[in-house]
Amino acid sequence: MNTISLVEENALTYYKGIARLLDGRFTETDGITWFATERRSLYRFNGVVRTATRAEDLSRIADSILESFISKRLPFFWADFPDGGTPGLGEFLNSKNIRWENFKGMPCMSSGLEDLPELSLPKEVELVRVRSEKDQADWLNVLMEGFEEPEPSRSDFGQYLANSLTESDPVFEHFLARWQGEPCAISTLLRADHGAGIYHVTTLPRYRGRGLGKALTLVAMQSAHESGFQQSILFATPSGFPIYKQLGFETVTTADGYIWSGI
Repeated sequence: MNTISLVEENALTYYKGIARLLDGRFTETDGITWFATERRSLYRFNGVVRTATRAEDLSRIADSILESFISKRLPFFWADFPDGGTPGLGEFLNSKNIRWENFKGMPCMSSGLEDLPELSLPKEVELVRVRSEKDQADWLNVLMEGFEEPEPSRSDFGQYLANSLTESDPVFEHFLARWQGEPCAISTLLRADHGAGIYHVTTLPRYRGRGLGKALTLVAMQSAHESGFQQSILFATPSGFPIYKQLGFETVTTADGYIWSGI
């Protein structure tokens, strides 16, 4: 499997997990892959993850999905991987009478997992794998503040986190750092079939600039390596991009996104 395919597989596995853990449905066909949890708190809980069809077939397979989201007023996103998706998808979506919020060119990055640097943490920091209710509450608080998530999404993220820890064969592993006992940074490892994904890397604003984002990314990479993975995948924000470069990640493709807020 080439690296671009690994990126796509990782995204599909992540959102399949979101759908499963939030009691949603995940629909995968040769031409399009999409999911819906029916949650209205955040656009990332409903969306189209992959579109791989001929441009002339877009209307036939996409219109009903658009109508399903919009008629129910479900916030959602539509991902477009220009290097491997459907030519003209962006133009097709923009032709619809929908007020999109767009992002362009999100770096999709990959790194091998051999010869990882040693983990170095300030002496004030304790690192744990999330298990207890206290760990879950602290992890959730960091997620909400670090990513500035809308408060209505707290209970949905809480369900995702709690359910991910009780699966018989968990695919998500969550990490939490505390600075002198106070939660300060988090990350998540996703175990996909062919590559490990790294998600939810964030540090609370008052603790930034101390190497915690790099450390929490590295912790997930080390856990992936111990599990036998050879390749790791992540989707970089502008603030995270230079940190990931330091850890050996390279951009292999980019993703565009079209977001509808439900209004």
